[in-house]
Amino acid sequence: MSVLRAKIFFTLWLLVILFVEIFVVVNQVSGGIGSYIGVSKVLERGLILDRNGKELALNIKRKSLALNPKLIGSEEEYKIVNVLSKEINLSKKELKEKLNHKSEFIWIKRMLSQEEYNRISKYLDGRKIFVVEEPYRAYPLKLGSSNLLGLVGVDTQGLYGLEASLDYYLKKGHNITLTIDKDLQEISANYLKGYINEYEAKAGFLGILDLNTGEILALVSLPDIDPTKSLSDIIEQLKKIKSPLYSVYEPGSLFKVITAGIALEEKLIDSSSFLLCKGEEIVDGYKVRCPEVHGKVNLTEAIVKSCNIYFYHLAQKIPVSIWKRYFNLLGIYELIPLDVKFLPNDSIVPNFEESIVTRGTMGFGHGLAMNPVKILWMLSVFGNEGYLIRPKLIKSVNENKEIYRQVFSKETSNELLKMMSEVVKRGTARNLSPLKYNIAGKTGTAQISTSQGYIDLYNHFFVGYLFLGGKKYCILIMLEAPKRGRFARETVVPLFGEVIKRLAIYGRIIN
Repeated sequence: MSVLRAKIFFTLWLLVILFVEIFVVVNQVSGGIGSYIGVSKVLERGLILDRNGKELALNIKRKSLALNPKLIGSEEEYKIVNVLSKEINLSKKELKEKLNHKSEFIWIKRMLSQEEYNRISKYLDGRKIFVVEEPYRAYPLKLGSSNLLGLVGVDTQGLYGLEASLDYYLKKGHNITLTIDKDLQEISANYLKGYINEYEAKAGFLGILDLNTGEILALVSLPDIDPTKSLSDIIEQLKKIKSPLYSVYEPGSLFKVITAGIALEEKLIDSSSFLLCKGEEIVDGYKVRCPEVHGKVNLTEAIVKSCNIYFYHLAQKIPVSIWKRYFNLLGIYELIPLDVKFLPNDSIVPNFEESIVTRGTMGFGHGLAMNPVKILWMLSVFGNEGYLIRPKLIKSVNENKEIYRQVFSKETSNELLKMMSEVVKRGTARNLSPLKYNIAGKTGTAQISTSQGYIDLYNHFFVGYLFLGGKKYCILIMLEAPKRGRFARETVVPLFGEVIKRLAIYGRIIN
């Protein structure tokens, strides 16, 4: 009996060893035995959805290339190295090092693009060289959204954008609904791409803020990454791309409305008083230029014609202590109070206390820099009767606006809005005047600053306000360093016109 028991024990022990061997191979090659019995090895990552429940980021399977070095002879090794170095862009040295491993399984390249898989599929034999399907992400919006949504790594951990900022919730399987409207995001991205191409711009940004709720409906930035490429190629793209969404820019003439608002609110100027603009003036040893001679201008005309000389002098009438107070009120010294923290330091403020010239140029938006989302949020103050509202990217049950703080009085805000409506009627955005919408706005053509000083390239901005009955929106558009078109009125203003034609129809039904 003892001999029989020993045989049974030995047989069972062999079966256990065999099962363990099978488990190890299946786990290495196929991503875990769970994939065979319909149970996921890890919790599936949560989805990112738009405000209407449409998918912006979803889960898919991507193919990764692996091989078994123990089954590959020296002649095959030479062929494999030559083929793979050519077809999936890996160095021969790296491939040789991988093939020299003594293990039965080693990764060659994770998350292949479809093009790479198509090129190497004929070389797969399922034993020596094979692919493993791994969980990954897909992003239905193909243009203008990858910098916002971001990407994940080989183990679906968030590496960039909202995928990284919201990783804690997503990896626990929680779906997250954004305030973004997928259709509006796609429409905006296509328009922006078209204008970037037409005017040969380096980059572009387009943001749309719902002034009633603080919800961001569209946040487009180009250039962006192609998430369908292999993961290594995506990482290389990220190294080369400078996204406007994570950059800061001098706001240029957009900031003139802030300077005007402070001066009016503090009663430092009579809006009817005039200044003579000769087109060029040396003040405090600094040459201030306007694109043309404006003659006698008051505050309204200075905004309509975008007179730098007027705002240089106006900015110097504002004491340093008042500038600081309004910078605090406008949130310039702190990060934008967005409900998800994914933007880096979003403002650069010069030392305007010690330099009277800096204080003057700051009046027309030179010398300080901000992230485009910060500029959009800051300038929304004039569309909300002087109040800044807390911006939102995460959709919540409570859709009422959340007041962040009051910056200007209703009277000051409305007066500035009226001046910006004149910009549209007869000023630097007058090509919008044929449109029969209730709109206002301000252009900005900001000279680009480098470590060597200002260069002969410009960023073009337009901030606009659209009022549709009970609905109202603030829109910011930027083209970075366009090679064609000298002024913002030639580039971003027509783009704003295209966007509001769609928004005037679509914006009425956004809920």
